[in-house]
Amino acid sequence: MFITFFKIAYLRIKYSYFPNKAQKFWAQELLNAQGLSAKIGQVLGQGNHYDPPKVTLTEKKLVDLFDKFFHTEVFPSGEVYAASMGQVFFVTINNSPYALKILHPGIKEKIKKEIKNILILGKYYSKINGFHLNTEVFQRFLTSSFEEETDLNREASFQEKFHKIFAKDERFKIPNVIKEFSNEHFLCQELVLSDLAYHLKEIPHFHIFDFFLVSLLKHGILHGDLNDRNWGLINLKTVVVYDYGCGQIISERRINGLTKLLMNQDIVDGFKEVGIRLEATWFKGREQELRDALFNPLLDEIIAPDSSYSKTLKGIFGERIKILREHADPWLLLMMRSLFSLIRTYQAKGIPIPLKQIIEPHLHLKSKDMSSTNIKIEVLEDSKQVVYMILPMTSLDNLQDLMPEKVSIKINEDAIDIKSIIQKVKDTNFIPQNLFSLNIQDRSYRVWID
Repeated sequence: MFITFFKIAYLRIKYSYFPNKAQKFWAQELLNAQGLSAKIGQVLGQGNHYDPPKVTLTEKKLVDLFDKFFHTEVFPSGEVYAASMGQVFFVTINNSPYALKILHPGIKEKIKKEIKNILILGKYYSKINGFHLNTEVFQRFLTSSFEEETDLNREASFQEKFHKIFAKDERFKIPNVIKEFSNEHFLCQELVLSDLAYHLKEIPHFHIFDFFLVSLLKHGILHGDLNDRNWGLINLKTVVVYDYGCGQIISERRINGLTKLLMNQDIVDGFKEVGIRLEATWFKGREQELRDALFNPLLDEIIAPDSSYSKTLKGIFGERIKILREHADPWLLLMMRSLFSLIRTYQAKGIPIPLKQIIEPHLHLKSKDMSSTNIKIEVLEDSKQVVYMILPMTSLDNLQDLMPEKVSIKINEDAIDIKSIIQKVKDTNFIPQNLFSLNIQDRSYRVWID
């Protein structure tokens, strides 16, 4: 704690002569740091590159730990790569080659300390320099997102989800998780070598954008860190994607809101559904202007290598654009970081991106699937209508939670399988249909979509 406050005083002096002091602070003190601070810097700095930290675990320690948990001998090859949360060894186990990920020693405790220091620095240093950082919002974001990255069981689960989604798509290769040698400390996976996008001089296609859009818009799952060190190509054809620690499940409501905004439909509802709260901000009443500034650049015919999204936004709204960080759900930070990491990868190689052509087929498919259906609930008492409700289709996954307690109890008593009903609706492309009916004493309940 004392070190942190001394650092605040030091930073006040260090950056007192810079015209844009807060920006210099976040760029230098976070983006160029190692470990968690560098990861936070990536988010706040919109995905700029940083040098990964050094290897912190010796091969001997790896061998000892692996034997402790699996009672099996592991043979490191000498190749090891480090990232902010852990490091990956190329190893041989039972005569088979694998990539073995392990966390940096003591990383979980370090994360807690760094989150505390970052929030203190953000709270006090930002006041000095006029940089607005809502520490409550970022505290939730940091504790949930970055502590999740230290759960290798969770990462393995997300990697398996992505593997299942793209198993039949020859454009992609998602390494298999080897469950026999994976736990909360180790993530063992199929060794799939590729030329990382970071090292490639050319990328002949845009398949990685399809990976991002299919998984997010169709399956509601986000790879939150598609920087150019986390994906590559085999023979310039097959895309290989690594590092699923930033995986997130995104609700259908959020995806539906994002689709509305991209398609320029129901703007006010779109912002609410996607998780941007504009009611008490300068942007209330300017939703269309904000939507156009945020999403029109993504739907240009071509994104040129020299175009700058952040400079365009700042040119339109000035410093006001920063308040969206305070009033937007944290998942949007991860989504935008991942998307703009992809865009910058191509821009750095001088490749123009036909993003509109890439995005639009995914939007129209989603729009067709959702159609314009609503969920309707009617309650009759003595044959007279006493309740009539219309809910958006995005409420479908939470259908039983929306029912009164006695109705929910009756659903269970009558063995009405809500999960199967929901799946049937999705499998039939949300066509109008009855969902279920039931009677409770003198009232009858009917739920359907049209």
